[in-house]
Amino acid sequence: MKKVTKLALAAVVLSGPVFAQAPPSEEEIAARIEKLVEMADPRGDEARQGDLAYRERYVDALMIDALAVGSPGFESIDFLLKDWESLANHYEEYGYAAFSTTISNGSEGALAVLERIDVMKAWIDENSDRFTLATTVQDLIDAKEAGVVAVMLNSQSMDMLDEDIANVQRYWDLGIRQMNFSYNQTGPYSAGMVDNDPLASDMGVTELGAAVVAEMNRVGMIVDCSHSSWETCIEAAELTTKPMMISHSNSHALYENLRNVSDEAIRAVAATGGVVCVNFLGGFLNGQVQATPEAIAKHINYIGQLVGKQATCFGVDYVENYAVALGPIIGNPEKYPPEQGYGLPTQMAPPADAWAVSRVLEEQHGWSESEIRGLMGGNLMRLYEANWGE
Repeated sequence: MKKVTKLALAAVVLSGPVFAQAPPSEEEIAARIEKLVEMADPRGDEARQGDLAYRERYVDALMIDALAVGSPGFESIDFLLKDWESLANHYEEYGYAAFSTTISNGSEGALAVLERIDVMKAWIDENSDRFTLATTVQDLIDAKEAGVVAVMLNSQSMDMLDEDIANVQRYWDLGIRQMNFSYNQTGPYSAGMVDNDPLASDMGVTELGAAVVAEMNRVGMIVDCSHSSWETCIEAAELTTKPMMISHSNSHALYENLRNVSDEAIRAVAATGGVVCVNFLGGFLNGQVQATPEAIAKHINYIGQLVGKQATCFGVDYVENYAVALGPIIGNPEKYPPEQGYGLPTQMAPPADAWAVSRVLEEQHGWSESEIRGLMGGNLMRLYEANWGE
């Protein structure tokens, strides 16, 4: 008989009400949140203290997270300024050189996003002794040399464009440097992750989406296809004239979740000179919903063997205000499909665990120091330079 972990068993127990009716009652949501938060941390702070010696070996490396979740006023997960401060502090405490934080996942239009960017920039200005906004490769290099953490801006959906291509330039001017097509759902720009279902009709990139890709290439904004369909990734790779990315997705070949990415899509994106960044969420890593360093390293190593280690990176996809965010996630099953792991029991490793993942790759999978440095940030720096210029 196959061994069933406590997390996997809890997933079975708690999944019933999620699928039975949508949205669940406030009482059901509250009870589920309490259990989910209890199960989330795969290691604990004491175990992370053991990573310090390894981290010291790479103290000069550019450790970069290609995608962090949230920004002040991020409505879809009730992300407040205090949550943002806690998230930023985590990256500083655990030795990151830079991280890209999400301004929008398409839950609101351009006006709300513009206000949010203003709040974000004001906070960075107020904390300029510790953080800086990065919009160029040189900004990232300068920040590392100055000992401050660089913050980059991304969007997880083109919906914030309001179907106006001119907004690509406007958002570029405001500092957004990478953008996804869609957040799980199919829309005016592309098919979403939901269309990876064999019964769905995957339209890939639409005519409007193709026009946005051309404009993103023109201004230098990185094309990202996480949360989109596999066909969208493949067609985007054919359309783009610059290297693109999958900013926070895992291998479907290792774990058959539709949010994960097929080998064909991974190959297509890597062939552009692009990168594939693995996320740290157990629900997208394995059937046991475990987010241990070994589980995360398994996906990174698989992608490295498939398309080359120069195409690997971290896209942690960490949710700082997890307990608060679970309410909107559980209450909106259309945007966050529970059948694909959203709102169910899962471990969620924090950005701090990137050091332990790197050590597992080096010690258990034979990655060299230069390959580890590429994973930590060198591969992303190459992508940034190819799109943004020097």
